[in-house]
Amino acid sequence: MRVIVPHCGGAIPVLTDRINEFVQLFVPSQEAPPHDAVQQLAALYYDIAGTAFPRQVPALVKLVGPDPVLFGSDYCWTPAPLADAHIAAIDTAEPPTRDATWRSLTSANALRLFPRAPR
Repeated sequence: MRVIVPHCGGAIPVLTDRINEFVQLFVPSQEAPPHDAVQQLAALYYDIAGTAFPRQVPALVKLVGPDPVLFGSDYCWTPAPLADAHIAAIDTAEPPTRDATWRSLTSANALRLFPRAPR
């Protein structure tokens, strides 16, 4: 099952170390494979709906890398002027890599997740 976590995972990027401590504290160590919250969180996908820039997306990418990041609009709950501001923030944010924009990265990630989606 693939899971897409909304809004950049909310507070997950800043709470991951605490989550990992509790997982290691309360999950018996003899269980295989060892539980690591960072590895488990990196296996999820995250949309960038909401006010994701300038701080939340960089924290998320530092945690899980750029591959699980998807575009999200929070349609129909975000008023049009705010959606326009979010898109402008995406377009003016520092690119995720030398070879990609946020639009190209999130599009490529979505096509990898949904390979039969119309192009």
